[in-house]
Amino acid sequence: MNRKQFLKIFLSSFGLFVIYLWGRLTKNISDYNFRKQSVVLPNDFSNGVTLQKDFIIIKNGDKLKIFSSRCSHLGCRINTVNQNIFTCPCHGSQFDLNGNPIKGPAAKSLTELKFKMDSKQNQIIIFS
Repeated sequence: MNRKQFLKIFLSSFGLFVIYLWGRLTKNISDYNFRKQSVVLPNDFSNGVTLQKDFIIIKNGDKLKIFSSRCSHLGCRINTVNQNIFTCPCHGSQFDLNGNPIKGPAAKSLTELKFKMDSKQNQIIIFS
């Protein structure tokens, strides 16, 4: 093996190693969501729909659904519920109790949020 072949193999191997490391490092960074936060609310909601500042909480017996109150169209805060239909005040988009759009301009569903019930503290922990 001459010097030229050695350098070619060495630099190719080194390049692949750098690409591998870069992929591993950026994967770990992208997996971390800097905006992750949790919100704790008391678990004292009655059956039906409750509009909070950032959340739409739907309780039906023991079942609970929580949506972001931000409209999927332009992010305006939904602040009206009438006959189980959520209405965005900005452009009139409407959503059903499952967060699905029933009237545009919004084409995407509302974001359903993950949560955990803490029965010991009687709280709901919402991950947004």
